[in-house]
Amino acid sequence: MIAVDCRTGEKIWEVPNPEGWKMSHSSIMPYTFNGKKMYLYAVIGGLIAVGVEGENAGKLLLKVPEWATNVIAPSPLAMPDGKIFLTAGYGAGSLVIQLKEESEVLGYEVLQQYKPVAGLACEQQTPIFWNDRLFGIMPKDGGRYRNQFVCVDPNDCTRILWSSEEIRFGLGPFLWADEKIFILNDDGTLYITEASTWGFTVLDSKSVLPDGHDAWAPLALADGYMVLRDANRVVCIRLGK
Repeated sequence: MIAVDCRTGEKIWEVPNPEGWKMSHSSIMPYTFNGKKMYLYAVIGGLIAVGVEGENAGKLLLKVPEWATNVIAPSPLAMPDGKIFLTAGYGAGSLVIQLKEESEVLGYEVLQQYKPVAGLACEQQTPIFWNDRLFGIMPKDGGRYRNQFVCVDPNDCTRILWSSEEIRFGLGPFLWADEKIFILNDDGTLYITEASTWGFTVLDSKSVLPDGHDAWAPLALADGYMVLRDANRVVCIRLGK
């Protein structure tokens, strides 16, 4: 990971990587814990936290080698209380850690680590944290909840509170907005569901990418316009009454 001055193109700092950990598909996520700003990044080999400000800028604050996966697409999901949820596909499952302040450094405790058949996991998309709950689409190796949209309490991610049951979504993206959750399935059907911690309710659905193929790209929404795409096409729709 590097930082670059946008005005000059000059590299400001570079994070050491003595283990030779490699990048996958996950994104760098900003996070603040106990007033300390950092970037979280999940790589092939583990999770790292890098400082942002002052003498910590570019400094490796934390390494979590327990999160060693071959491929990782979802980004680290950090919650306000210091919990970080990590998940990946290809049977990796999920890991939940709790950050701890240890004098001048960061420490952590592993709270949960399990295979996808045992609790919330996602293969392609980053789960949603809303109203003290986590939401996501289970991977194809998620057992009875395979490809279903589910909700869990982050204090125990192995207990599914509710699921979409007979409605399955594949690897499609999902987005929270306007007190709703928008979910696109593999074949290009968009579902508008009620954002709820109590159950799964479909408000509307429509095929926006008929015969969609690999409709996996993240959704983009601005001012009532939503951009969606599959492997071959991009569409823009207007959301409203």
